[in-house]
Amino acid sequence: MIAHVLRFRFKDGTSEEDFAVSMNAFRRTGQMSTVSFAVVGQYSGSAGDGYTHSAVFGLADLEALERYMYEPAHREADFIVHPHMAKIDVFDISDEGEPDIAAKIMDIQRQRLAADPELAQLLGIVAEDGINTGH
Repeated sequence: MIAHVLRFRFKDGTSEEDFAVSMNAFRRTGQMSTVSFAVVGQYSGSAGDGYTHSAVFGLADLEALERYMYEPAHREADFIVHPHMAKIDVFDISDEGEPDIAAKIMDIQRQRLAADPELAQLLGIVAEDGINTGH
């Protein structure tokens, strides 16, 4: 199982409508067939972290993670949500037991962004930078 975890805060001044549309985009992503479980809601970690909301998407294995990355609903959510993000942190937790799981996950991320320059630009990632977020 791989838990794809996002912690985030919306930009000051984000309208209630943009906030609702963004949270619904996260929830739709959680309903994709590649997702085993999802939790989307308020972040309850340290207030000093600066995050207000979080989402966790459970994915059965690396194959499910790779399919998840290329789902149209995931890409759509990226373009809805990211323009409203003031701060975001994305990471993965795995019980796969593979010693090189982090490298495999990062490779899936790199391939996705290399195949979608528009998405890479939205996320502020250029080819020379590599991946600076786990999303």
